[in-house]
Amino acid sequence: MNRSIVSMLLATFVLRVSTAITGVMLVFLIDQMTRNRGTGPGAISLLTGGFYTTELTGAIVFGILADRYGRKVIMLLGPVFGGVAVFMTGLATQMPVLFVTRLLEGGSTAASVPSTLGFIAAETDDNEKLRGRVVSLFEFVSLGGMLAVGPALGGVLWDAFGRAAFFLNCFSYLIALALYAYGVSEVPRDRQAVTAAPASTERMPGELSRYWRIATSRKVLLFAPTWLAINAILGLWALQSPLLLRGNIRDPGQFLMQGVSATTIGLGEAVLAVIFGSGLLFWGLVYSRFRPTTMLLMGVAAFVVMAVDVLAINHLGGTSVALLGALAGVAVVALFVLSGATPAALGLLADVSEGFEADRSAIMGLYSVFLGLGQVVGAGVGAVAASWKGIDGLIVATAFLLAIGLAALVNLRAHEGAILGAAPRRDAQTSVGDVIRDTLTVTGGGRPGPSDASIKEER
Repeated sequence: MNRSIVSMLLATFVLRVSTAITGVMLVFLIDQMTRNRGTGPGAISLLTGGFYTTELTGAIVFGILADRYGRKVIMLLGPVFGGVAVFMTGLATQMPVLFVTRLLEGGSTAASVPSTLGFIAAETDDNEKLRGRVVSLFEFVSLGGMLAVGPALGGVLWDAFGRAAFFLNCFSYLIALALYAYGVSEVPRDRQAVTAAPASTERMPGELSRYWRIATSRKVLLFAPTWLAINAILGLWALQSPLLLRGNIRDPGQFLMQGVSATTIGLGEAVLAVIFGSGLLFWGLVYSRFRPTTMLLMGVAAFVVMAVDVLAINHLGGTSVALLGALAGVAVVALFVLSGATPAALGLLADVSEGFEADRSAIMGLYSVFLGLGQVVGAGVGAVAASWKGIDGLIVATAFLLAIGLAALVNLRAHEGAILGAAPRRDAQTSVGDVIRDTLTVTGGGRPGPSDASIKEER
């Protein structure tokens, strides 16, 4: 990997940490502002809605702008918007002002994700193995920043400095800005992209119309339902399970709804993040050995195993410690396997972008669109399911979404050649020794990996 890719990954990590710190401390600030008034949950819901609305709509606009004016320029807007947002949050005493800060924070994510993913798609254009590693590392640093490092630092900073911690967090955004500005080289658009790019006098409505045609193209529509279903499942569990685990809704017949401490939930989330992150690294190493749809199929199958396993824990977990340990082990393996669905989906979306050289960032911006839509769908379905039957309701909702995703995936696999533009690559015969050797190569052991120069020669 060259310096630009490494700088991009570091900047992404710092930016995700900064965003998570802001989000975590915002909850504490809302609690402080609405204490004893009972309006905290509604306020959090409103602010979260503003964030995702801006991210969804902004990803479309910024994806278009990145293809038109350059990806690096749009990358820089991410930490700029985030820095302004966190500074305003530190000063805010009224809810409308906080709503504006969440719109800016959503704009930060909307600007950074499509431009960064467009950059990845261009930099790994002719190197399948490099693409697998980079998209996996992108997800790894994003996950680590958002789910592990950021939340932990947010709690420490709030306890130590209170509202002043928002101003301290501004420095994190400045670090991310410096990494983008001085570490990432401007990615020249492909000759085809320059030729096909619209004239500078073209109006934005024309751009949006062209984007709509891209977003509703056959290639994208083949891919979208499966990715939406996966994100909806992740969303419903992430948003609803902590509340149910806390025992806010009690059901004597469900083991997981008897009340779990916040510390236990936090530690559990950290463990899950480590397992998922380890899976991302592993599947990135072996990405080039599998068809993307094969990895997605394994991910969906792991979702099925996980759902059945959670159902068993929920009704049998309290009967035996040994049985609970065995079921927890199955959950760990299933989570490790299903983590491969994320780099597969990103790689597949990058494959889709090969047919739209002038619109790479716009296509990759669909990652944010599908992610946001999935979270919204998951939040809605999960709220109904949780109110109906708690954890069991979430499992039923998961089964429903899995059926939709699997049907779409079968159709996608049958037409995979339409996305790749050629016959889909066959799944390679991968031995354990091959995987171990690749792992040692990347981590520095065994034979040396390819240099940046050799990668460029391959491309």
